Amino acid sequence: MMITTFLLYIFGLIFLIEPTFCTVSVDDSNTILISNGFVTCYSDHLVIHFYYFPFGDKTIKYENIRSCELLSSNDLNFFETKSWGMAFSNIWWHLDIRRQWRSHYIVLNANQWPKIGVTMNDDDTIKVYNIIKNKMII
Repeated sequence: MMITTFLLYIFGLIFLIEPTFCTVSVDDSNTILISNGFVTCYSDHLVIHFYYFPFGDKTIKYENIRSCELLSSNDLNFFETKSWGMAFSNIWWHLDIRRQWRSHYIVLNANQWPKIGVTMNDDDTIKVYNIIKNKMII
């Protein structure tokens, strides 16, 4: 699935599709709590897909997340966001070509620079935010 999606990104065909599958399951040691084309939440860590260029996932343990914010996309201006990478802000964005049409986004402070920006389908954004907030060590 990942290789096929990557090839679609390369050839520009991703404009025709968007990852929409979502799974939710019970919390076990390495069980997937929620998964979509943008993130996968496990019981002890989070994987952000297509974080690094040209491909590469980022894994973050919940215990390393210092803060998690759910924010409105209306607050972002043109210079603070882009489809992939870092714009004129301190947030690194994973690949999402439909980011400008999303209602919400998540900003993670994982004790590193830059902060991590995550977007996905709006219903999944709220679910992922709640999972991260519940799993964080405060």
